[in-house]
Amino acid sequence: MSNPLIDDRYRVQVGEFEGPLDLLLHLVRTHEVEIRDLPLADITGEYLELIRFLEEIDLEPASEFLEVAATLVRIKAQALLPSPSVAGGEDLAAEEEALLEQLVEHQVTRMAARELRTREAKVAAVWFRGEPDPGGIAAERTEVVEADLFSLVAAFRELLTDLEAPSLFSVTADQYPVSERVEVLRTRLRDGEPLPFGELFAAGDPRGKLIATFLALLELIRSGEVRAFQESSFGNIVIFPAEMVEQPQ
Repeated sequence: MSNPLIDDRYRVQVGEFEGPLDLLLHLVRTHEVEIRDLPLADITGEYLELIRFLEEIDLEPASEFLEVAATLVRIKAQALLPSPSVAGGEDLAAEEEALLEQLVEHQVTRMAARELRTREAKVAAVWFRGEPDPGGIAAERTEVVEADLFSLVAAFRELLTDLEAPSLFSVTADQYPVSERVEVLRTRLRDGEPLPFGELFAAGDPRGKLIATFLALLELIRSGEVRAFQESSFGNIVIFPAEMVEQPQ
């Protein structure tokens, strides 16, 4: 269901960025283990929780996400049964193995794509080391990677908790057009300076406005106007105007 506090002019879809395998990879990375060392049943709850959060912030997951969710729930249920049936257990074991194989292959593909984009992060890396920068980002030399959708979602989820934003269902007549938030972000990035992710959101803003700002950011990323980089896989995220990022030769 669409959020009544957010307009429909920009309808950012999760599938425009990444799919369910990307979400699974994100969860595997948070556990800091190899794919085959983490039973999929162990991340079922986290997967479902993130799906619910995507719906809450008006990012409707595509049907493929729900299909993977159903598979994870079946695997989890089988793992919890005191005496699982042999036939059912074998079928689900094969299903889990097939999903793990897809996940491994997808990881290889993602790593290859990431390698091709390494040089593009050179300019971004300047803002993560050396002299103090406008955003006050840590000055240590570190790996810089492009932030994926679910890293952005995780950062936004944590930010909502930190800001203790008012409930999405607080009584208000105001609406927060994503189109207006897009223009606000364009204006803020117009001078060519990068912005730390957290500075895009103001403490005390209504939850609906914070969500609209996040959706506006995703729209600008989708359109190629801005890029998001972060320190390693779980570090600080900084938003760059696209023209500031070095293109590979």
